[in-house]
Amino acid sequence: MDLDGPAADSGQPQGPAPDDPAAASRCPAGTPAGREPLPAEAHVLKALDVDTICALYEEAGRLRLGLGTGGPWLRAHLAPDGIHYLVPDPASYYWPGNANGRGGTIRWWQCTALLRMRDDEQVRSMIAVLPETFTALPSTLARREQVRLVNLARNINRDTTLWGRDHEIECGPDQCGYIPEPHYTDEGLRNPEASSTAETADE
Repeated sequence: MDLDGPAADSGQPQGPAPDDPAAASRCPAGTPAGREPLPAEAHVLKALDVDTICALYEEAGRLRLGLGTGGPWLRAHLAPDGIHYLVPDPASYYWPGNANGRGGTIRWWQCTALLRMRDDEQVRSMIAVLPETFTALPSTLARREQVRLVNLARNINRDTTLWGRDHEIECGPDQCGYIPEPHYTDEGLRNPEASSTAETADE
């Protein structure tokens, strides 16, 4: 997916025109009944490098915010020199102030991330980001470009899960530098090479 191309080139159903000023007011989506709207600081799409986007995923995991996982897999498969994009866009059930299922309330913003993967494809992802963390990120994009990228992100159906499934067959240290974590079963560590050797010996 070419980020610099028009949204119409995506082959996906189209949202508002890229230069539609009204689209800016719909990012984030409309405020649910009985909830406070997000502040002006949330109505911004931000461009991030790979270190920054990975740090956000690591923070979400460390604080157990409940949305977004990264770790070594994500860093290994993102384009190392790519630009990634982030915008608060919470669904009504993730709106700040809603119950978080642990006796408290949601205090983070559900954000849509537009990620460029190592094969140059762009996919979308979701991540929980604390308001103070998001607000502290620099904002460098013109408003019209922000609106265009929001439309692009919303028109992309493939996410990191689907991309990862397609990539799994070729994933490994020789291809992308990622060393998968060992898998454990009730019988202990599963070693595919050892299993294959044992099956050959049995024959």
